[in-house]
Amino acid sequence: MEIPVPFLEKWLPTKDLKRLVLSRGLRSFSQGYIIVIFAIYLSQIGFSAWLIGITLGIGSAASAVLTLVTGVLSDRVGRKPFLLAYSILLAISGVIFSITTLPLVLIFISALGGIGRSGGAGGQAGPFAPAETALISEKTNITNRPKVFTINSIVGTFSTSLGAFFAAAPEAIRVTFHLSLVNSYKPFFMGISLIGILTLIILIPITENPKDKKEKTIEESEKRSFNYKRIWKIATAGVLNGFGLGFISGILPYWLYLRFGASPAEIGPVIGLSLLLTSFSSVWVVYLARCFGDVNIISASRILGAFFTLSLAFAPTYPIAATFVILRMASSLSAMPIRQSYTMGIIDPDMRGTAAGISGVARRLPAAISPAISGFWLNLGSLDLPFFAGSFFMAANAVLYFLWFRNIKPKDDQSHIL
Repeated sequence: MEIPVPFLEKWLPTKDLKRLVLSRGLRSFSQGYIIVIFAIYLSQIGFSAWLIGITLGIGSAASAVLTLVTGVLSDRVGRKPFLLAYSILLAISGVIFSITTLPLVLIFISALGGIGRSGGAGGQAGPFAPAETALISEKTNITNRPKVFTINSIVGTFSTSLGAFFAAAPEAIRVTFHLSLVNSYKPFFMGISLIGILTLIILIPITENPKDKKEKTIEESEKRSFNYKRIWKIATAGVLNGFGLGFISGILPYWLYLRFGASPAEIGPVIGLSLLLTSFSSVWVVYLARCFGDVNIISASRILGAFFTLSLAFAPTYPIAATFVILRMASSLSAMPIRQSYTMGIIDPDMRGTAAGISGVARRLPAAISPAISGFWLNLGSLDLPFFAGSFFMAANAVLYFLWFRNIKPKDDQSHIL
């Protein structure tokens, strides 16, 4: 059965790509409101700032391990099973969050299901993102791969922005039905379960190529060794970026709540506008990359992201801080689909899952440490330190990425799909 998504017909000519993008959009909507309310919800049920940071850190560590396992195994057994598993995890996670407030249970299920983490530019498949990235790459070629990743990102960020605007709904429900703040959040966790079930139904019909079992010839070993050298460079640069982003990403809505007294109803539209701007700017980034090169655009976007991250530390009022949040997210995330496409383009097809897994763990594992540090600083009242630390490491990543990859061009693997 074909899913009717008319506005994607021009951009995504195969049914499988439509299904992948549609599932991305559904996940993104739920992630949009969860990333706004998650840390605030935890604070309302008794989590300290330090424990919130620890929760985010454990989530990053678990995500890192699962990302590596997914990446390596998906190249051997296939990518689709991991995407189906993630949908099942979402369904289970939403139910658990809606029925219990036990810290250990919530920390465990948050780590396993990626609840409370933004997932990049909206709705990535959590710790199973390498499977999604590799499967999309399998169904594209060098000509349209940047476009497909960009459309996937646009749908994700746009849906996440809608979800972020929707984060104001718990407050309206609380007032209308005279619920406690905690109880007004619970239906939205059940929404995660519903989306998990829907994405499972959407993804089941997807097909993928059988994995070829190649003999370990000398030539094949040399090729794998060459790929691993590139993968480790990507991963090393990713360590800096992951560590830097970890200081800010999960803690930002809570920081706005602490510093300016902003409520989810005020924070949600800011996150939503950030993602809307990211969606629109992603389209222009594709054209800029054609003119100036993928690596130049990726590095420039990260430098801008670092600049606006640092600027947040000096924001005197909420409207100014909100402006910096919007510019920070749009500048740092708009080039993400180009980065995904570029990474897949410089790695051989049979190692793309491994590349996505290793680079993913390199970003996520350091991000398991920095949220705990941020939470500790917030507990001490040092609200600006996360932004100084985050901007430094993000800028260092941009410089290293440019130095290592400026002379490496993606190649066409002559994919059979398009």
